[in-house]
Amino acid sequence: MLTLIGYAYRVGRTPTLLAFGLAVLSAALGVAMTLLVGQVVGAVPSVVADRPGAMSLPVFAAWLTCLLLVFVVVSVLPAFRHPARQAMVNHVRRDVTVRLTDPLLGPSGMAHLEDPVVLDQAARASGDNDHFGFQVRTGLETLPDLVASRLLLLGSAGLVGLTFSWWVAAGLAAATFFMEWHQGRLVSTELDSMFGYTENARKADYVFDLGMRDAPKELRVFGLGPWLVGRHTTAFLANWTPIWTARRRRLWKTLPVSLAHLGVHAMAILLVGRAVLAGQLPLTEVATVVPAILAVGTSHNGWAAIQAKRSAAAFRALRDLPGLIASRHPVRTIRATQPAPPAPTTPAIASLPRHSIRFENVCFRYPSTDLDVLHDLDFELPAGQAVALVGVNGAGKSTLVKLLAGVYEPTVGRITVDGIDLRELEISAWQRQVATIVQDFCRFPLSARDNVVLGAVEHARDIRTLHRVAAQAGITEPIEQLAGGWDTILDKTHDGGVDLSGGEWQRVALARALFAVAAGASVLVLDEPAAALDVRAEAALVERYLDLTTGVTSLIISHRFSVVRDAHRICVLDGGRIAESGSHDELIAADGRYAQMFRLQAERYLSGVGDV
Repeated sequence: MLTLIGYAYRVGRTPTLLAFGLAVLSAALGVAMTLLVGQVVGAVPSVVADRPGAMSLPVFAAWLTCLLLVFVVVSVLPAFRHPARQAMVNHVRRDVTVRLTDPLLGPSGMAHLEDPVVLDQAARASGDNDHFGFQVRTGLETLPDLVASRLLLLGSAGLVGLTFSWWVAAGLAAATFFMEWHQGRLVSTELDSMFGYTENARKADYVFDLGMRDAPKELRVFGLGPWLVGRHTTAFLANWTPIWTARRRRLWKTLPVSLAHLGVHAMAILLVGRAVLAGQLPLTEVATVVPAILAVGTSHNGWAAIQAKRSAAAFRALRDLPGLIASRHPVRTIRATQPAPPAPTTPAIASLPRHSIRFENVCFRYPSTDLDVLHDLDFELPAGQAVALVGVNGAGKSTLVKLLAGVYEPTVGRITVDGIDLRELEISAWQRQVATIVQDFCRFPLSARDNVVLGAVEHARDIRTLHRVAAQAGITEPIEQLAGGWDTILDKTHDGGVDLSGGEWQRVALARALFAVAAGASVLVLDEPAAALDVRAEAALVERYLDLTTGVTSLIISHRFSVVRDAHRICVLDGGRIAESGSHDELIAADGRYAQMFRLQAERYLSGVGDV
């Protein structure tokens, strides 16, 4: 509890002080009301009977007025406590978002995003998955109530001690705290069981999203609804069944403790009754101690205590996430024994490459695998030239692009830019130099304009460049025909939004890459840029290809040989290595792997069979 309060204080000092200050005030007023009720009720018989030594009417009126004032304040206090608590939670929500996204999205690489251990830790920290369900902010939202209830418990127990018996007060407080501790211990056990099932939670969420958003047409066309429901149910139950089992066990273990807690408070009231019958306890003390005993019995807040424990677990996961990522995916550095020039500054990176980008004896395997995708790869991209890369599926073409963009590092070997190891450069600055259209490009549910200018968002107001690259990509006419033009949201789930065809989306992605080039990117990578284009759009792209790549270092990857044949140099990637390299005419004359694939594709086009 103190850890969470300290965290809230660091991220939002004023709202935290206000939220917990009002919680303390609420508890103090609750104790005061119990005391005032005892004084007023105890004085009523004497005042009404006008007995000697009875409280005077003005004094009685003062006590009654104080009771009414406290009652009014207690009644209206929640109206102030809620906004104060929400203000504190808003500060926490903002900080939690930053703490979670920074370590996940901050690194220039992406290996940690494919690490199940990291993803499980992020799920525990975020608390968004069904298996966990509670975030740091959720516990902090109920924590002021927990503080108020515990202070009320202690204050009420103090009244019992002052007016009746300290032994009874201690027993009541101990019984209540023991019940909360017992419940918290069982919840901790449940949390431990939850931590092992985050993978099944992700599977259940994935299957649900698959049916609702990602592949609804295919699933319905193939009649896969029952299959989808079955897979979701299996993953959901695999995640929740152990948790439900732990909760049932917790229920049976909690029941005896709850009964014992109830018995302790019942015994305390019986002791009060015995003292009354023996004439040892005046009415004022009785009217004070009985409500105080009841307040102790009902002031525990088990739900808030559970929330606090779960939130504390989420906070620990959030706090440890950066260290976990750093330990499992450390930033590689060049050994001091290797001579290397000083790392260039960002302005210097903006002028690279002047000569070439080279892959030198590069091997690469993905994390948690034992198979190399690239083997002793030697490959060069001369500055200002258009190089094409072809190869069968699984040859490693997209992996090569990821290495070029710096999202992965070679397992062996190095990538140099004008002789400088890529790992010596400021990788985020280098990535701004690489404009890429990848096979699985993003379809942002934003306006058509935003979908293009995100290539260089700092130049978002450059409308002239926007229209120029749109024309180059062949997307101007389809966008301007939309009802909202460039302001149309490209997502039909939004009011007035629309969806584009696959080919139109690919041209939007191409325009985004060209916008980045216009903003200063010096390397253009086109990975299957014609995959979704029709014959006319593909022909237009082929015709404009060398114009589009003028002045930049470009790499184009395609299965369609018509797209790559005009490149300055074509490289064939086979088995993780460059098997052939040369111009189209040179490779055809060599009659090797490229020539065989080209003839096969040309024959299939001519015979009307289609693409390969």
